[in-house]
Order: sequence, then structure tokens, then C-alpha cells
Amino acid sequence: MLRKNIKYGFLLRGNVLLATLSPLILIIFGDIIPLQFFFLIGGIVFSIYSISMNGILLEISGNKNRTMYTGIAGAGNILPALFPLLGGWLIKQYGFTLFFILFILIVILSLYFINKINCKK
Repeated sequence: MLRKNIKYGFLLRGNVLLATLSPLILIIFGDIIPLQFFFLIGGIVFSIYSISMNGILLEISGNKNRTMYTGIAGAGNILPALFPLLGGWLIKQYGFTLFFILFILIVILSLYFINKINCKK
């Protein structure tokens, strides 16, 4: 019932909001908020991303091209494996604040591509 009313673009925009607010809250409030809160938000962000990307893949691909799009999406999964390595290096070299600022900028830039998605659902 609820799944028919929520569009993938809305999910992705909400995901951008959560992914942007989480490091901002961590920078501003630091030790006041328990660390478990950020793991919970991170899990929610990852879940929304996984659900919406799989749904969008099904929306944009026809039966003929579905395997090709799935292969391309699978090849794109190398970035989540490389990002923690690059993030660890950035944090070691420049600290958490610069890493969080770059993370927020990258997430906000994703809004450009989210707005370009043309899904019916």
C-alpha cells in the first residue's frame, strides 16, 4: 500500500538529506549524541539506497536490456569498496572535518543526477 505512493526520486532525495545531516550533526554536536545513532542512520541510508537503486534499475530497463543494466550496476559497486580506503587516507592526512565536508559536497552533487532520473514510479 505505502510502496505505491512513494516515488524513487523522493526516496533518493530523502536519502541525500539523511546522508547530509548525519555528518553535520556529528561535527556540530560531537560527543553529545551516542555513536549508535550514527550507525542507525548509516544503516537507514544504505537500505534506502539499495532499495531505490534496484527499483530504478527495474524501471529504466526493459526485459531485453535488464541483464546489461544489471552488469553495469554491478561494475559500479566497486566505488563503495574504494570509498572507505580513500576516506581512511583523507582522514589520516587531513582530519575528519575535511572528510565530512567532501562527503557532504559529493552527496549534494548527486542531486543533479537524481533530478535527471525519469521514473514513472
